[in-house]
Amino acid sequence: MHKGMLILALAAAACGAQDATSTLAHPVAPVAPPPAGTAAPVAASPTVVRRVVVSLSRPSGTSVTTTAPDGTITIALDVLENGRGPHVDATLRLAPDGTIASLRATGHHEMGTPVDETFTREGQHVRWTSREEHGERDLTGPAFFVPMSEVVDVVGFLVPAAIKAGGKIDVLPGGAARVDKAAEIDVTSAAGEKRHLVGYTITGLWLTPIHAWMNEDGSWFGHVSPWFSLVPAGFEGVIEPVIAKQTEMDRARDKAIAERSAHHAPAQGIAFTHAHILDVEHGRWNKDETVVVVGDTIRSVGPSASSKVPAGAEVVDLAGKAVLPGLWDMHSHLGDESGALDIASGVTTARDVGNDPDKLDDWKRRYDDGSAVGPHVLRMGFIEGRGEKAASSKITAETEAEAKVAVEELHRRGYEGIKIYNSMKPELVPLLAREAHARGMMVTGHIPVHMLANEAVRAGYDGIEHLNMVFLNFFADHDTDTRTPMRFTLVGDKAAGFDLRSKPVVDFIALLKERRTVVDPTLCAFEDLLTAEQGKVTAGLEPVVDRLPVQARRSFLTGGLPVDDAKLATYRASFAKMLAMVKLLHDSHVTLVAGTDELAGLMLHHELALYVRAGLTPAEALRIDTLEAARAMKLDRKTGTISPGKTADLFVVDGDPLVNIADLARVVSTMRGGVLFASAPLYEAIGVAAN
Repeated sequence: MHKGMLILALAAAACGAQDATSTLAHPVAPVAPPPAGTAAPVAASPTVVRRVVVSLSRPSGTSVTTTAPDGTITIALDVLENGRGPHVDATLRLAPDGTIASLRATGHHEMGTPVDETFTREGQHVRWTSREEHGERDLTGPAFFVPMSEVVDVVGFLVPAAIKAGGKIDVLPGGAARVDKAAEIDVTSAAGEKRHLVGYTITGLWLTPIHAWMNEDGSWFGHVSPWFSLVPAGFEGVIEPVIAKQTEMDRARDKAIAERSAHHAPAQGIAFTHAHILDVEHGRWNKDETVVVVGDTIRSVGPSASSKVPAGAEVVDLAGKAVLPGLWDMHSHLGDESGALDIASGVTTARDVGNDPDKLDDWKRRYDDGSAVGPHVLRMGFIEGRGEKAASSKITAETEAEAKVAVEELHRRGYEGIKIYNSMKPELVPLLAREAHARGMMVTGHIPVHMLANEAVRAGYDGIEHLNMVFLNFFADHDTDTRTPMRFTLVGDKAAGFDLRSKPVVDFIALLKERRTVVDPTLCAFEDLLTAEQGKVTAGLEPVVDRLPVQARRSFLTGGLPVDDAKLATYRASFAKMLAMVKLLHDSHVTLVAGTDELAGLMLHHELALYVRAGLTPAEALRIDTLEAARAMKLDRKTGTISPGKTADLFVVDGDPLVNIADLARVVSTMRGGVLFASAPLYEAIGVAAN
């Protein structure tokens, strides 16, 4: 999951809103002393609300919110998910208009970078400072501060403040949020407590609406999603029905976007004339050509001067613009914003390598039937072990019998393969691989704890996800706990001085070639971890970040791994060595594919730019992300090039990415299976500026 999405998910989910009306909507006034000669009243007790963080039905953290009689609210959040997670302690007060009047938060973000944040309001003047940013402003009306720290709940406070402001409120440091009532549902706790919940959608903070659930009295109930839910203790059982209600709302929104965005050509077809067509196999442009598409299939490709356009076909004169085969994101974790982002960015196929299987199946179905905008989806079913450091998963295996059942369940769902994760027992890996291969399914994944990459390849891995797993083959041993951030820090500490010409590297590359193992480096994820600094957008990412909504931009400021100046220099040298490894693998004819493990669509453009930075030509990077991806998934007879008889997956660019890979971001339109989408309106639908 993209770091920024986790931060906003937790900010929207995780904690801080008080589950009592008085302190949520109207701060408590200071208590006056009793009149002389009267008995002192019994001191009011603090209100304590305990909530549980749940990820894919697995408890993964807690939040405790305490409201003192004077209105002071203290919050403690602690999360452990996938071997990491944020811990934040915060103290705050609310202003009479329901906005935050003061805030102090300390702790650490998901990957360990420190949290040290304050916000103060004196009259109409506000100031804020954190490890990531600082600013001040004079207000002219209500304004709600959105903290950088995950702990402070922007949902529970924002909803009543926005309602009080008339349904829309300015947010700090920038932008505005709109709150709309959307749904109602009755729920019952495990102890039989009944509540009537009112659902609201918040737009303007993220790329898609954030759902907020309030109690009937106006106080905050919690946040619910498949990945991160935060609900009062005892109400864990209501998560699924509330998710179902949210899904209804999401489907309606997705359908509306699809209906106004999809352009269906007439039955006679559509012709793109006078275009430069990318021949990815040979890395060159075929200039002034015409592509004819009928239905979902490319009918013909050839010189415009001699091409025959069917009578009645729609004609689109591209006047020398570039047409490329649709891009592939081979390491995707689809989210609500991903479908539109992918298609707007020219990504027509996404291989999802870890998700809620029910949600994933629903996205695939709706992308395919046109009730939502999104790419073709290839599904690699996530199988994990169990334990405190395990990642949350609906499908786990600790025994041979469970491993067989897991593979069979994913095969029943029609998945293309399985993804094995960190906490899987090494002795189960050969069995999982045999079971998958016997059903025609592929095997990829992380290298499980107490196992090395060469052992996983020999045990049946068809692919390795993430370049750090390649480096750990040389840096880890069977005792290294790679379920923790050590799987990142060990590479950061050691890669800089590692000799890529050493015999262990030569031998391992020979094994990868012998077994035809596919490596998916996900460079942009490690650029973030190893080179990012708190308070700064990583150099080269500005063209991506500047297009996002204000609050989404801030998620790129929290930095990577916690480092001092000396460590940062080492980590940056280690990332440079990761780039060199990509070049070495490519030159050694190891199959590479391009995946992001980051924000959909936009970050794939950046991933390919990193391949070019590593020393590949733009033509080589584009071949990897089109034809080679299709070959890796054994689909190259159907897709991967712009050729007659193949599926009409292509996109139009106003530029020349063979000269400047950054021109990939200048997408004009994308065709997915014969359906055409203009990029600018799709980007606009999710709050992203067109390029």
